[in-house]
Formats: sequence, structure tokens, C-alpha cells
Amino acid sequence: MIVLGKKAVLKPQKGEALKKRSQKPNYGYVALKPFLRVTIVGVMGLLLALAGFLIDSPLSWILLLIGIPVAFVGLYFGSSYIPMHYLLLRPRYTSNMWKQVAEKEGVKYEEHLLDVGCGTGSVAISWAKILDKGKVVGIDIYGGMSGNSPDQAYKNAEIESVIDRIEFKYGNILEIPYPDNTFNTVTAGSVLHELHGDEDKIKALKEIRRVLKPGRKFITIELLRDTKMLFAMLFFAFVWKPKQYWANLLEKTGFKNVKIEEGKRYINYAIYVAQK
Repeated sequence: MIVLGKKAVLKPQKGEALKKRSQKPNYGYVALKPFLRVTIVGVMGLLLALAGFLIDSPLSWILLLIGIPVAFVGLYFGSSYIPMHYLLLRPRYTSNMWKQVAEKEGVKYEEHLLDVGCGTGSVAISWAKILDKGKVVGIDIYGGMSGNSPDQAYKNAEIESVIDRIEFKYGNILEIPYPDNTFNTVTAGSVLHELHGDEDKIKALKEIRRVLKPGRKFITIELLRDTKMLFAMLFFAFVWKPKQYWANLLEKTGFKNVKIEEGKRYINYAIYVAQK
């Protein structure tokens, strides 16, 4: 039995290996379910609009006035986010992205790494695979729209065969529950934009810098608000930030040698690497 914090996990027996290989981790994404609901509302709006065209009644204009804008907004956002989910956020793609970052930045195999806002563990598990013998800790406030939990994160780690090198626990990015200079590396996978206002973002970055060892690196990936995103997401695009915004905030909070590598996909993104 492996004990990780307060979480006890049994090592899988040999007879369970085949079953484990047939399972797939359930990572999930915070915004997927709400966008699916918006899509359903759009379909309902489309049905109302069709009813307005087909029936001969004084109500037909009301149905059209309600149905057409609801259908447009709902179906537009559904067709925007769902491709983003499958073309950009797939675990296999993001795992390869982190591996490339690790190789490029020379992240050592003997590491003590913290992943903030870990959710159901996709990024933390990717790093546990990359580091091989390193130890990865994932923290999150859990709950929320995605319904994530430490139990699901541990289950995913078990399926991915890294449960002996990873720990998940409750932790707020604004008050990271570790002493100064604890971790060799800190990572965040499209998390910082979810914080409200510059004040909380600055506080979070200061906390990340505090728990980093001197000279070590913070690595984060964020989607970029640019012309492509504005076209695809309309006003939802304002959830994210332009490329230079994060670089400025990292420098403002005391990080140095900030590097930006932009990636071009369905929605553009940038990888930020900053040193304490």
C-alpha cells in the first residue's frame, strides 16, 4: 500500500494490469459542460425559429424574434468551443507539449515539482511521466463547474501508472500551503486567467515565486486573446488575455528572464517560462 498524505492507495496486482490498460483517464475540462448546455439552448432556439417559419399565426414573429438570436448565439459558441476542446486541449497533445518544454528548458529527471490548479490531474500526470523518478504535487480548490476531485485525480494517476510518484491535495493558489523555496519547478496549465482581477493574479504569481527555489523556473501555458480568438469566441474571448499581458505581470511580480514561445493552432497559445 502506498500512502500519499491522507490518501491510501493499493498497488494494482498483476491480474489487474490488463483491466487497467483498457481504462481511460477522465480529465474533463471546466468549460466543456457549460458550452454543451449553451449548444443545447441554441438547438432549442433553432427549433423555435423553424416553428416561426412554419406556422401561420400571430405568434410566429415572436418565435422568430426569440429563436433566431438564441439559435445564433448558442450554436456559434458550441461550434467554437467544441473544436477548441478536441483540437487544442486533448490530453495526448498537451502531454507532448509539456514534454517538449521539459526537454527545451532542461528540467531534470530528479525534480520536486508543483502543479497549481491541477484539477483532475492532466498536467501533473504528464509531468510525473516526464520526470520518471521525480515527485509531483498537484493542488486545487476542487469542485466548481468541472466537478473535479482528488479521488478522480488519483484514479487517473493509477490508470496512467504514476500513482507512486504523485500527490494531490487541497490548496489555494492564492495561499499555497508550502514553505518558501520548496519546489524545483512550478507549473500551471491554463489556470491563471481564471483568477479575478489583476490583484489576485499578482498575488498568485507572488505565491508561486515564493515556493520556488532560487534560480528555478515557473512554466505556464495560456490561450491568447487575439483576432482569431475574438472571431471564434466573441465576448467569451475576454476571459483570456493578450500575449504580452502575462509577460508584463511576471516581470512585475519579480520573475526574470521571461521567455515566450507562441504556438499556432485552432486557438493560439503561448508558453511562458520565468525564473526566480
